[in-house]
Amino acid sequence: MRTLLRQVLITPGNYRRIAPRIVPDDQRQEIRAGIIISHYTFQTAQGQAGYGIISHTTQRAGVCRDGQPSVWGTWNAQTGTITTNDGCVYNRLGEVVDDLKVW
Repeated sequence: MRTLLRQVLITPGNYRRIAPRIVPDDQRQEIRAGIIISHYTFQTAQGQAGYGIISHTTQRAGVCRDGQPSVWGTWNAQTGTITTNDGCVYNRLGEVVDDLKVW
């Protein structure tokens, strides 16, 4: 995993400089002034390239692999995982940690 941005506050003054650095379009569309984000790139154990974004302000995060649309969910900073609405749990590398549904 390589961190591209680490806990950066998006402001009106830096938005135009930071937005182009967010590679997946759907992740770029989620940033706005007033939130703190981290953005990174990774390669899964299966060799899939991907990107992740975390909003530390909203506790929302997304990961995408091999150019697919991002999978979005709730970010848990303690476990370093994203839980999607359908209950799948992903780590920062876009790998499924637990595909059991959250009850």
